Amino acid sequence: MRRWLSYAALFVAIAFTAAGLGWWFHTPHGPWLVHDRPLAGQRVCAIGDGGWGNPASLAVGQALVTLGCDQIRYLGDLVYPDGILDANDPLIDSRFLPPLQPAVDAGIPVYMVLGNHDWKQNGEAWLEVARRHPLIHLPHFYYFEQWPDACAFSLETTWFEKWYYFHRQINWLTASQQMAHAHGCQFSLGFAHHPMFSTGSHGNAHEMINLGLKQKLIGHLDLLVGGHDHILSDEGEYQDTRQLISGSASITNDLGPASNAQHFTRATHGLITLDFEKTDAGLRVDYRFYSVLGNPQDPLITLLWQGDQNGQGIR
Repeated sequence: MRRWLSYAALFVAIAFTAAGLGWWFHTPHGPWLVHDRPLAGQRVCAIGDGGWGNPASLAVGQALVTLGCDQIRYLGDLVYPDGILDANDPLIDSRFLPPLQPAVDAGIPVYMVLGNHDWKQNGEAWLEVARRHPLIHLPHFYYFEQWPDACAFSLETTWFEKWYYFHRQINWLTASQQMAHAHGCQFSLGFAHHPMFSTGSHGNAHEMINLGLKQKLIGHLDLLVGGHDHILSDEGEYQDTRQLISGSASITNDLGPASNAQHFTRATHGLITLDFEKTDAGLRVDYRFYSVLGNPQDPLITLLWQGDQNGQGIR
């Protein structure tokens, strides 16, 4: 009897170990969104960290319409300070939706990633929030998009900060990059809450992102756009990958030491626009940083800095 129990315990242990290893090494299939309209000719606008729903964020929200955005990328920290409890949390109506309302009313789609503050309570609830609003998109915590002329990876970086699903998202990213390369991609983008390089007081990405994620992005994509640090910043190129930061939709913070390749940084409320155009060499983006100040209904919008980046696709 004892021997039978020992064999049974060993079998259960082996089964649990095999299941755990299968979960760890399995490559999950994140959503693959296919857009029929080319990205060339579109204006993509990036905002981040607007989760207070304060007058500054309302002014930035109005600027999204004034500047004629075709789509919006919201780079996380959707509700401060601790995210939401569930999809019926009143903070959704008081802090999350008000800055986006002018854009939603204008029919502009919003694509999101989550930030570290969005995981302090119930990060899963944001999937349901997006399902309830047709123009607000969060199909999964990480997902891939393909246009006829470009591709984008929206990433979940807080998991890397805390080891959550660390290996699984890397497997998905590797497989998605291979598929995107096979399909052809003239311009490659990454959208994430945590930037890889930052002049803001939060500084560069922490150890786990450096170990597991940065090496999969830097030198492989054309453009990375992040938030987290509450600044506007062009951190320059690293191995032909340019890092931009737009994390000042509702608050600003102090600046830290300049990164090695940093071109521009400002601690002011605002956003980034990305204008994509087709050239003889492929696809190019003209990016612009705007400060947004004053009256939320009629904000003062000022061009601060601009640059451009040529696309090479997936490398």
